Amino acid sequence: MTIQTHPQTTPDLRLAARQGLLPTRGGGWLAGFGNMLAKELGEWFRTRRWLWQILIWPIIIGGFVAFMLFVLPILNSMLQAAQPGTVGGIETLPPEVNGVSNFFSMLVLAGTIGVIILAHDEVIQEKHSGTAAWILSKPAARQAFILTKFLSNAIGSLVFIIVLPGLVVLGEIFLATQKLLPLAPFLAGAGLSYLALIFYLSLVILLNVRFESRPPVLGIAFGVMLGGTMFVQFFPQYAFALPFSMDKIATVFSLGMPLPPMAVTGIIVTAVSSIVFILAALWRFQHTEL
Repeated sequence: MTIQTHPQTTPDLRLAARQGLLPTRGGGWLAGFGNMLAKELGEWFRTRRWLWQILIWPIIIGGFVAFMLFVLPILNSMLQAAQPGTVGGIETLPPEVNGVSNFFSMLVLAGTIGVIILAHDEVIQEKHSGTAAWILSKPAARQAFILTKFLSNAIGSLVFIIVLPGLVVLGEIFLATQKLLPLAPFLAGAGLSYLALIFYLSLVILLNVRFESRPPVLGIAFGVMLGGTMFVQFFPQYAFALPFSMDKIATVFSLGMPLPPMAVTGIIVTAVSSIVFILAALWRFQHTEL
């Protein structure tokens, strides 16, 4: 019999079914993981959210690259024709270099802003609504609750912010150059850009657990982003050793250029920091009273 027709169905079970949560067996620190992950992914792919994401990111990122590839060179040519002797800088770059560098720059910048906004109240809203306390009163582990929040946003960001705009930009570069970019280096660069997004996503999840309101989460996350950007401007010698220059590392790697000596340090620091943020979030949430 279905949940709707069973005479002994409890109100809690009916509410769980409406939220996409079904009874599950299991225990331990991942109890309820699959159930909750399916529910979180459903919010990305079974609501209108996917439609907005599939429109926003290719337009923002792909549109910026298209402007740099096709529109700006025309404007520079018109300027040179109107003012002979004017030197235009952008057309001196090969289109593939122009496209790749601008793609990774915009990807990390816009993607970071997007990840922070999309995930800034993932845990807070469920703490305020009482949903977190209700879910965790069932056979569901707190660690699984946090991990599913992180993984669902990581998967959604990968699909909508990395993959779809990446396909659009590959097509744009092909139109500009009439040749395909080497795929493996481009994918490696996209992976490094994704690592930068994971850094900020894990930080935001930790802040969600630590604070009870949205302003501190947004303030600290954007503060780290802007502060890091300013820091590497004033101290460029440390640029590649920190997570804040991952777009440059991705560009260099994808174009087959030699990596700066400190680039590997930056990649390791970014990855380790992300893991530390998630572990800290798991520990903190385990000791948080809901």
